[in-house]
Amino acid sequence: MKIWERLQADEIYLDMDLRDKDSVMRFIAEAFARAGIVEDAVKLYDGLQSREAVLSTGIGNGIGIPHTTSDEADRGAMLLIRLATPIEFDSLDALPVDIVLALVVPAQETVLHLQILAGIARLCRNPRFLQLIRGAADSQDLLNRIRELEEEMAFH
Repeated sequence: MKIWERLQADEIYLDMDLRDKDSVMRFIAEAFARAGIVEDAVKLYDGLQSREAVLSTGIGNGIGIPHTTSDEADRGAMLLIRLATPIEFDSLDALPVDIVLALVVPAQETVLHLQILAGIARLCRNPRFLQLIRGAADSQDLLNRIRELEEEMAFH
């Protein structure tokens, strides 16, 4: 599963001034609603919060992967957010988060959900991926570099 195929340049938000975990979750829900992935941002926000209550999606190394399913989604969709200032995220390593990869998938697409999460995890283990995000000047360039990295990783 190549993550770059699930992202669009206009779904990459750089240097967002979101001050806490709740504002990140609200932004994600509203962005997916604006993009037409879901109709009800409040319902999606509640789904993200419910998932987060089970176990933090702050996986370490400054990365958060909030994700949920939705009956309204007709496809798996992602957002990438680079925060202007790292925030507390209840991460597994107790470090603040500055990179957020958000995911929503149709409720019945369990396999797709797991495939995308596995693809994200694989990318997040590559230090170059985090460097690309943290050093990116614009969204389209970042998307191109993620594609190049994933294609390179596929050959190794």
